[in-house]
Amino acid sequence: MQFFSLDREQLAIITNENCYSYKEIPIVEFNSYKKEIVLILCLNTIEIMSSYISSMNSNHAVMLIAADINEELLQNIIVQYRPKWIVGLANYEGYQFDHDKLVREENVEATIHPDLAMLLSTSGTTGSQKFVRLSYENLRSNAESIIEYLEIDENERAIMNLPLSYSYGMSIVNSHLLAGASILLTGESVMEKSFWKFVKEHMATSIAGVPFTYQMLQRIGFTKMDLPHLKVMTQAGGRLNKKLVRQFGEFALANNKRFYVMYGQTEAAPRMSYIPYDKVLKMADTIGIAIPNGKLSIEGDELVYRGANVMMGYAEYLEDLKKGDELGGVLQTGDTATVDEDGYFTITGRLKRFIKLFGLRINLDDVEKKLEEKIHIPLACTGSDDKLIVVIEQEDYVETVKQEIEALYHLHKTAYKVKVLPIPYFANGKTDYMKLKELCL
Repeated sequence: MQFFSLDREQLAIITNENCYSYKEIPIVEFNSYKKEIVLILCLNTIEIMSSYISSMNSNHAVMLIAADINEELLQNIIVQYRPKWIVGLANYEGYQFDHDKLVREENVEATIHPDLAMLLSTSGTTGSQKFVRLSYENLRSNAESIIEYLEIDENERAIMNLPLSYSYGMSIVNSHLLAGASILLTGESVMEKSFWKFVKEHMATSIAGVPFTYQMLQRIGFTKMDLPHLKVMTQAGGRLNKKLVRQFGEFALANNKRFYVMYGQTEAAPRMSYIPYDKVLKMADTIGIAIPNGKLSIEGDELVYRGANVMMGYAEYLEDLKKGDELGGVLQTGDTATVDEDGYFTITGRLKRFIKLFGLRINLDDVEKKLEEKIHIPLACTGSDDKLIVVIEQEDYVETVKQEIEALYHLHKTAYKVKVLPIPYFANGKTDYMKLKELCL
């Protein structure tokens, strides 16, 4: 059974160069007598998108990787997982070029579980060869929940400039194509004038962004733009500070638009919760309620999610791909949280993002949140059990940050440090805390 139905006349994908109906999406052949891996190096182009759609419909296991992945890591992944096909690479030893893809010359005996649909990394362009194993049911159930709460139908036109290899970007593609809607495909940034020309010309109805996107939208005066067709704004990929949530929430309310703040993890394909658009101002501090057909609870201090979209498990080696569902629909998120009487959940931190200073247990996520609320600048926290380190990008705010730290936590001057550095981000807009720690310690 095909994952995406292509027997439709409606517009599916719009690029700067062309428009493609569902029937006109170019088909890429992935023929094999057994289930194999299709590795796709992702760019927001029609060639990559058609390879993705074709590979999902071929029932092979699709491995989505950022095109700008570290070369050594890519090599390790290819050696470890031995994909049958590689899309987006011109040549590689042991592979032959065939039309639009590389094909492995040697036969590899490996068993891949029939339910396995996708392999997604959780660590961006750097990190490990550990992947999340997602089934067709994981992906379909999450897309159907998203379609329901975002009210997506065939009239929607979503601007898609997030990476396809990032679970948020992937979910935009899946939910809109399964709903028979259209995708405006571009690799351009919201900072470019040509991006907004594309949005206006093709009447985009929704825009999606990570916290960094919304910081940029604020900077370029998005709320003053004339975008009558744009009706929906979504935000995920990390916590957006409360001031910006309120600013965009108020803008949406005043202009007959819907602004959704959402929470998820790649391990949940990826969406787990959302704030209904009419509650976003009142519940700006929260991650909202569970998505349709999902359930959130707090067990101990940890937020636990249950739903059909919870991954099958992780893979670190080719042999792991034969494994079935190891989690049974239950995901321990690693986030600490609270819940109010109306069932709205608030993230209070990460189980592993704590340091201990002079016996005082400090939640680094909480420090970030409180400082951002006071100072309203991009910042990031790291540290060890002998020092808290706050990284900012503007020298002018060093003394202000120091004053706020002392006021909030009463720390001795030797217990913390404020550094001025460019904050490192992954391609998906999330802070790269591993790299941040390397830069600071």
